[in-house]
Amino acid sequence: MAPPPSGSGEDLLFDTPGHDVTGRVLVVDDDSSIRMLYRYTLASQFDVLTASSGEEALTLCTAQPPDMVVLDLTMPGLDGHETCRRLRSFTDIPILFVTSSTGLDEKLKAFDSGGSDIICKPVDTDLLLRKVQVAIQQHQAAQALSREKQDLHKMAMGFLSSASQNGVLLGFVKDSITCQNHGALMERLMATARELGLESCALMHLGDTQIVAATRGVATALEASILQNAPTMGRQFQFKNRFVVNYEHISLMTANLPDEAEDSQRAGMLRDTLTALTEATEALVVNVSMRQTTQAQAQRLAQILHDTEGLLTQLKRQQRTTQADVRILLQDMVDQIEQTYSQLDTTHAQEAALNLTMNAAIRQIQRRLSNDGNFDALFAQLMAKLGSHTPTGS
Repeated sequence: MAPPPSGSGEDLLFDTPGHDVTGRVLVVDDDSSIRMLYRYTLASQFDVLTASSGEEALTLCTAQPPDMVVLDLTMPGLDGHETCRRLRSFTDIPILFVTSSTGLDEKLKAFDSGGSDIICKPVDTDLLLRKVQVAIQQHQAAQALSREKQDLHKMAMGFLSSASQNGVLLGFVKDSITCQNHGALMERLMATARELGLESCALMHLGDTQIVAATRGVATALEASILQNAPTMGRQFQFKNRFVVNYEHISLMTANLPDEAEDSQRAGMLRDTLTALTEATEALVVNVSMRQTTQAQAQRLAQILHDTEGLLTQLKRQQRTTQADVRILLQDMVDQIEQTYSQLDTTHAQEAALNLTMNAAIRQIQRRLSNDGNFDALFAQLMAKLGSHTPTGS
């Protein structure tokens, strides 16, 4: 600890001690000889400031905060009790009262005004030195313990915050994995940012289409403009409390990142969380695009199968109609040929020969038409296969 500027004039009578200083003590007494005695006693181990009044003591404690105050109770102006009460309004350092009264009432009054300990006049200098040593050591130990407690509390809160943020991220992925479109995914992203207590907006790049959203509902024109230029800022960009993360299909901007100087740990954790959130969103954007592509292909395939089934059904109807027409035409042909025998003046033998040839040809045609059963079986198999490959929900 560097030697402080002197307080009262008698401080100049003592050089700074040539040893390790373990604290700074302010001696307050209106008697200059007593101040010099206390200073001489304490200067072997401490930096010592002196004040001749309560008012001067308050000024010194503000300008050069000590680790302990040795305070006389009886002084003109502000007495020791009032000085102590005012000191207690802004400091918790040990305050050792020096009093000539040995009565219990005076001691209780001293403690009620905020004193830490009391020593009676005439003062034993060895006892004074020891009380100051112990009081400063205990106070410094208490301060160290308090700082350690605060650090542990901050660390524990950091762990809890980190676990909570990880839970939010897992919930986002779980809820978003089934999103059917990019708009729903963007809504989930903004809901997650709100859950983290962040003011965010995002831009989703989908080829010629873009989706802009904000945690408060609608992004401002300025936010949209910044997001349009965000990809030129690199993967991550921070300006004061604004933090931007960019991926190929998603840019996320947060406006209320904690101040680095005030809470660097939380700021760092939120940066990591936002980066992970944006990266997860990028993967989910691709997942939604693939799902939509697959669904579109499935719908096209379902339509093709449906159309094919209709064409085959129509083909079967036409085939049956053709079979019936052929039979009718054959019968008409037979009737017409038989009617022409009389006009041709053919003999019975010739007619028999012609009928034999004609009937053989007709039987051959009928045999071909009789294969209709095989066609029906093949048709039924084809229709069954088409039905089994039709996408669900088509």
